[in-house]
Amino acid sequence: MKAVIFDMFETLVTLHSVPRYFGRNIAADLGADIDEFYPLWHETEEARSKGKMNFEESLYWIGECMHFAHPEQIPSAIEKRHAFKEESLQKVEYRIVSLLRELKERGYQVALISNCFLEEAEAIRASVLASCFDVMMLSCEQGVQKPEREIFERCLSGLSVAPEECLYVGDGGSQELETARSFGMQTLQAGWFIKNYEENWEKEGFATATTPEEVVQKVTSPKGT
Repeated sequence: MKAVIFDMFETLVTLHSVPRYFGRNIAADLGADIDEFYPLWHETEEARSKGKMNFEESLYWIGECMHFAHPEQIPSAIEKRHAFKEESLQKVEYRIVSLLRELKERGYQVALISNCFLEEAEAIRASVLASCFDVMMLSCEQGVQKPEREIFERCLSGLSVAPEECLYVGDGGSQELETARSFGMQTLQAGWFIKNYEENWEKEGFATATTPEEVVQKVTSPKGT
């Protein structure tokens, strides 16, 4: 084992540690009908994830497609969204930073593959976690996202390691564990955050960890599971 590749949200940080500002909250602030807003909001998700549209542009586009009772609240919504993401990335638990630093001290490369929006990428690069990564693959900067194989290939190339020399750690969203396994990587489902709010969080057929410390155990075991 030479490298450990991590997912970001619900793996290294959780969006449930601070007051959330998701689609429902945005729609309420703009006075938008939620049943009309949500389909349009989700329609922008891939473009935002691949960096083709930022949060502000998505709101103005949605506003062109439907009626906002309070369009003057768009600047406030933009500010709240950025503040939400920034606060999430400032609430990094010490045990997570310790995990990444321990892996580095043991001689492993550490990388990140994250499906994220531009406002999240800004917060990631400004966070304490940024200096812990040898390679960061942020979907909005790369123009590709999980589960597309290309973002994994770019990460492996940046690390200069073979798939079988890597452990991929993530909560399991976006078919990330399945894609990593298809490359030949070892995988570990991170459950230390999602077990707190998802009753049936474990993905069948994948090794799981309920604490960050188990990642080190997995990496340093002779064979892994």
